[in-house]
Amino acid sequence: MRIRIRFSKNGDLRFIGHRDLMEAFHRILRRAEIRPAYSQGFHPKPKVSFPVPLPLNVVGENELLEIELPEAQENADPDQVLALLRKHTIPALDFLSAELMPTGVKKAVVQAFTYAISIPAERRENTIRRIEWVNAQSSIPFERIGHDKVVDIKSGLISLSLSEDGTLQFHLRSMNNACGPRDILALLEIGDLETHGSVLVRKNVHIG
Repeated sequence: MRIRIRFSKNGDLRFIGHRDLMEAFHRILRRAEIRPAYSQGFHPKPKVSFPVPLPLNVVGENELLEIELPEAQENADPDQVLALLRKHTIPALDFLSAELMPTGVKKAVVQAFTYAISIPAERRENTIRRIEWVNAQSSIPFERIGHDKVVDIKSGLISLSLSEDGTLQFHLRSMNNACGPRDILALLEIGDLETHGSVLVRKNVHIG
């Protein structure tokens, strides 16, 4: 039996990595006296999974994790679990929902992500031109940041748009060798925005 949890990671927590986030979550579980199931072997580990870790320095508004429960807790009340997590959480880590997944339901499979970032007024005109160019292409060979492999960035890009208030929003497929959010920013010639104060936000993790 598993509990599927949605949470947000905001503020200064965006500066901590995935390993530190996992350690913080395990401490919250201990304080809340929520005992997950453990793996077998010489070094058993709690069965807590984050399907897709949040990139460093990115705010997550609707992130996903799953906790596998031991047989003794198969009838756990997800509302009670949520209340305990909220009671024992840390600043900037907010628990949004908890859902009990019946036996036999497979683990969440991530299909896509939604990202957003605010574009300064003086950068919007060029950003619009770049968006129009990207949307007009059938394929865009691109060398990913930090990788030596060229990928077709359009194969992983579902949609790309800029709203009237200057918010850039884009949807990316979850796939092997797919482009990352910062690849999109680089393609649009705004890869420096984060160093000037703009915050990249993962708005949603879409599952199938």
